[in-house]
Amino acid sequence: MSTEIDGPVPAPAPPPGADRGLLSFYDRLRTRMLDAAGRQHGRLGKPAVEAMLLVPDVFILLVRLALDRQVPAEARALIGGTLAYFVLPVDLFPEAVVGAPGFLDDLVLAAAVLSQALGGELETHARRHWNGDQELRQTLLDVTRSARTLLGGNLYRRLKQTLARRGVDLRD
Repeated sequence: MSTEIDGPVPAPAPPPGADRGLLSFYDRLRTRMLDAAGRQHGRLGKPAVEAMLLVPDVFILLVRLALDRQVPAEARALIGGTLAYFVLPVDLFPEAVVGAPGFLDDLVLAAAVLSQALGGELETHARRHWNGDQELRQTLLDVTRSARTLLGGNLYRRLKQTLARRGVDLRD
């Protein structure tokens, strides 16, 4: 993960095809992550802060893929479940309790699902919808490889078990 937070982070180009409501949510989420990254930098460390900065781009990618009728229905269903995990108030590391760092388990789950789902036809759609500055596959790989460090051993094991029950492998 190569997002730097040493200076002001420019906002990325607006997500293509996003309506105002979606763009507004994206902007609010991005602002929340930037604010938290600035506050949490010394406490959480650079890898966690960099991961938090990926949350808005991964979220908007999931939304775009779920809404894209050209994406196979099976993949859209898996992505829809991932979106539900993102927005539900109760998950393994709830944002309502721990604040912005609570999005780290959402990010790891999304990266694992997307890594597994990417391939063949879906990768073309994902690349088209990806808003991040980094190469998508490498970004997902970086997140899943750093999952244990980002989440801690106990939370990592619980998330890995949850994903395994749904047929998704969280590779370290």
